[in-house]
Amino acid sequence: MNIILAKAIRDKRFWVTTAAVAVKMGYFGFKYYPLLDDYIQYGIYPFAEHPFKNIFLYIGLYAYRPIAGLADIYLWGRFWGVMGIAFFIITLLHGISAYLFMIVFEKFKAPLGMVFAAVYLLCPINFEGSYWISASSRIVAGLFLASLAAYCLADNKAFFFFIFQFTAMFLYEQVAVFSFMLSLIIIYRTKNRKMLSPLFANIFIIVLYYAVFSRMGRFGGRISREIINFAAIKQITRKWLLTDLYTNGFIRGLSMSKPYLILIAAISFIIGASEKDKKFSPFLLLAGASLFAAPYLPFLFLAGDNISLRTAVVPLAGAAVAADTVLNTVKRFKPFIAGLLSFVFLIAAVSELSDYKENYLIDKRITEYVAAHLDPGRENAVTGA
Repeated sequence: MNIILAKAIRDKRFWVTTAAVAVKMGYFGFKYYPLLDDYIQYGIYPFAEHPFKNIFLYIGLYAYRPIAGLADIYLWGRFWGVMGIAFFIITLLHGISAYLFMIVFEKFKAPLGMVFAAVYLLCPINFEGSYWISASSRIVAGLFLASLAAYCLADNKAFFFFIFQFTAMFLYEQVAVFSFMLSLIIIYRTKNRKMLSPLFANIFIIVLYYAVFSRMGRFGGRISREIINFAAIKQITRKWLLTDLYTNGFIRGLSMSKPYLILIAAISFIIGASEKDKKFSPFLLLAGASLFAAPYLPFLFLAGDNISLRTAVVPLAGAAVAADTVLNTVKRFKPFIAGLLSFVFLIAAVSELSDYKENYLIDKRITEYVAAHLDPGRENAVTGA
């Protein structure tokens, strides 16, 4: 791990990717505005009496993303009251994961450019899953661990590959599928077949785990299978066609971000200037398409059609790989496109951050109003978080 850190510190791309995602999320100075499940997972779970027994076991968190449940109680929940620190850490992990993915592809002679980083980190479709800690603690943290697993796989470190992938796959199912697909791509490209053993061990473990626990606990009912869920396909398509994220988001963000524009313009210019000439790669196009499609596979066999925007974060990595190599066909304009995409995406992020802040303030006003009008003597006079 010290080798990775030493290499990263000397690599300009590490600083550019982490700076880019910091600018994306830093408009309010990394002040975090909790919403929805945050209040339960981080404001209640860690402070319950005997949380392992009364929360993790009793509620049944062990039956669904068990490592995520443990992390809520023993890691992220410890930041309650200063959730901006957790927000900053997760944001940093997101930027580092982009750098690690770039290094991994570079190791087997399929280098990625800054368009990959711009799309993967900054595209507004990933905002719900990268901002909201209830989601990002699973998705972004999972992608970070998946990127570490991929690095160890490419570096032929079987034990660390197994451990990092094992941890990532119990944070979020899409991350598990993504990591499995990326591992197969790396093994195919490097012809390092002995690494199939730890990969298949992890696949066997997670399949066995959900076969045993899928009906247990209060969250087990989420794992209900269908033959093919066509409604999910329709919902997934709709999410990727939400052009308002880019058009209205940009226009609204532009009106809000005037003092911040200098920083946005500067990092966008640096991203564009950091783009290097590379050749179009059919392999990368196919790899990107596979990494985009694979994380959606679970939704095709599960009940329900409520596909949220946060489910786009993991497939976005595949889309970013494909976009990066496709734009190598117009390499003369690629630096400009990388900078322009970054500029548009970062301005739209200001709009998104403002929405989350406003949502928090509305919730706060409602809670304060309800609390002020409750009769403390009645049983229903309870307000949470």
